[in-house]
Amino acid sequence: PNADMDCVLCLARNNEKFRVIHEDETVFVLVNNEPLKDGHVIILPTRHAEQLSDLTPTESKAFLQTLDKCMHAVARIFNETPMCLINGQQFRSEPHLHAHVLPSKHSIRGLYSAAEGLNYRVRASDESLKQLADTFKVNL
Repeated sequence: PNADMDCVLCLARNNEKFRVIHEDETVFVLVNNEPLKDGHVIILPTRHAEQLSDLTPTESKAFLQTLDKCMHAVARIFNETPMCLINGQQFRSEPHLHAHVLPSKHSIRGLYSAAEGLNYRVRASDESLKQLADTFKVNL
């Protein structure tokens, strides 16, 4: 099956034009149809792609530039600091890569600590930081 024809987000781009904020050959932006709050938008590559690594350099650049423009717009319109999040694939309701942007009264640290019951700020040991850095170095 053709992902573009089966993807709810690809279909929304074509069939729900009232939600489309921006659209060009590389990227489009939709008002989220299940907004967490006013100002919740999603940025997507125009070509159906499921991961950042699927994007061409041109698409990646356009995706990040449009993301930045949306964050500035959210800040201007809602007078709150914008938050950006790209869900891991297992948390997406649709397999089309997308970044969420929405106004927030909290930092990512505040949101994670509240949502997952984590300490707000605890300095990790140098050894644990080194182990984590080493793990990433061999996996990048």
